[in-house]
Amino acid sequence: MHGVPVDYEGLRKAESLIKQLRKFVIPDVSLLESDSAIDNFVLAAGKQFPIFIAFGLNETMISNLARKYKEKSGFAVARGFSEEAIVKYGFDKVPAFVSIHPSDNELHVFYGPFEGVRGTTSVMEEDGHPFYHPFSAFY
Repeated sequence: MHGVPVDYEGLRKAESLIKQLRKFVIPDVSLLESDSAIDNFVLAAGKQFPIFIAFGLNETMISNLARKYKEKSGFAVARGFSEEAIVKYGFDKVPAFVSIHPSDNELHVFYGPFEGVRGTTSVMEEDGHPFYHPFSAFY
């Protein structure tokens, strides 16, 4: 990766390799401007990895977190969203950080403040919610 050889321990089927490579080339944080963009992001992410969507947060708030866990999770910032999205993703105030685990049909909502000492990572770690599933859970 980045010009340095690494051992690949993932699956060898073409579909799995393509999914893994896509995780490397996508941006750390996707910017979503509408409800349909949010739905497309969730659909494109599939059911293998958890998804984290920040509603009403700045991209820079989650960029370090996204960079760290990019290979095991999908991250996005929703800038434009309607009341329907608020109801669909189960939050009632902004800013909100929504964690979706499609394989387990789980959805968790985290509310700020996300600034300062208690940043986005702290909120997630204090709640004990993992940023990714261990790969052994997929076998």
